[in-house]
Amino acid sequence: MSADRLAEVLDANDNCLTRYDVRRTMDDIATTTGVSRSAVRQYVRSKYDAFRQPAGRLHVRVHSHKNAYIYLYGA
Repeated sequence: MSADRLAEVLDANDNCLTRYDVRRTMDDIATTTGVSRSAVRQYVRSKYDAFRQPAGRLHVRVHSHKNAYIYLYGA
């Protein structure tokens, strides 16, 4: 699995969740990404996993920004 494709799938996932809510299907993520549903399933196992993954992604971003802030400005 490439990190770029995973990022693309998760971006499409974020877009679909913002527009449609978690009730939407994997088809919407596949359509937004421009790949087949089976290709999406290599990165996101279910629509519930698609809902959980952005939370983990957000956690990584916040942690990264927090560390950068501490590095620049101190604790």
